[in-house]
Amino acid sequence: MKQILFIDVRNAIRSPIAEAWFNHLANGFAQAQSCGTMPAPHVSLLAVKVMAELGIDLSQYSTKPVTQTLLNQHDRIVLMGKDIHPGAFAPTLVWDFEDTSGESLVRVRQVRDRICDQVAAFVEQLRRADVEEIAWHTDFPEVEKTGKYSD
Repeated sequence: MKQILFIDVRNAIRSPIAEAWFNHLANGFAQAQSCGTMPAPHVSLLAVKVMAELGIDLSQYSTKPVTQTLLNQHDRIVLMGKDIHPGAFAPTLVWDFEDTSGESLVRVRQVRDRICDQVAAFVEQLRRADVEEIAWHTDFPEVEKTGKYSD
């Protein structure tokens, strides 16, 4: 199972939204977690509200700091904004979502919708890659057994 880590600064809006939406869409074929470089004491109440509008409960979510253990446990690392220095984490992807701390409910909804669209595309990309890898191993079963292909 693929493991995805979403990182932002406060782990209060962007990354919990990405984690929750990813886990909702992935439906068990992959798993996401999130963390922050300077985590807030709790998830933003605006994030809880906008995700509840989609039927996803973030009310029990706990923010957490990025750790080397978390980094090592994940196959893909996604930075949620360009306000996080990418050199520190060797990310797989850097997405460009602005930090909406202190913004209005309308603004948080807009960012939520953009994050949900990006996450949906990412989940679809991971699913396609899984299908292609399975098909490749099916087409060349000897590669899976020996690691070599011969004509």
